[in-house]
Amino acid sequence: MTATVQFEVFGEEKIHCAGCESRIATALGRLPGVEEVQASAETQRVNVAIDTARVSEDEIRARLEKLGYQVRRR
Repeated sequence: MTATVQFEVFGEEKIHCAGCESRIATALGRLPGVEEVQASAETQRVNVAIDTARVSEDEIRARLEKLGYQVRRR
């Protein structure tokens, strides 16, 4: 089943530029089951289309936190 999860970045570390957006998309895109990633420096949001049978929301959150971002589900 495909689902879209949306996270909001908060805290000290922000998405600053297109390079940050690309870094997030690349890191999340390497996870099996991630179908599409849209990260926005303007809105501080990350939208991820996932195959819920292959990857969980918690795995996405863990990868974002490993990159240094504090996130919460929107």
